[in-house]
Amino acid sequence: MKITRWDKPYKPDIEELKNILYQEGTYPFVWIDEPGTYYGNHSHAFNEIRWVVSGRMRYGVGEEEFVLGPGDRLDLPAGTVHWAKVEGNEPVVYLCASK
Repeated sequence: MKITRWDKPYKPDIEELKNILYQEGTYPFVWIDEPGTYYGNHSHAFNEIRWVVSGRMRYGVGEEEFVLGPGDRLDLPAGTVHWAKVEGNEPVVYLCASK
């Protein structure tokens, strides 16, 4: 698992993030989760990328919990059991991709 925090002085631009993912050989798509959305423990058969554009999402992997905000990126290896829920009262917009 790898978390990359946004450290640029400007808000993330969805097209910029998409272009980075395209350059990495992935085909990203936009996903929106409304407040209260919760995904229980699950895993994927592929390496998973989640890149938050706006809003905040809390994730749990094993005993570790963390919140991703605008510009933060999560790379999860295939088979990693995790859960996720929207943090706060605004929708979360993020890019999804897999390798």
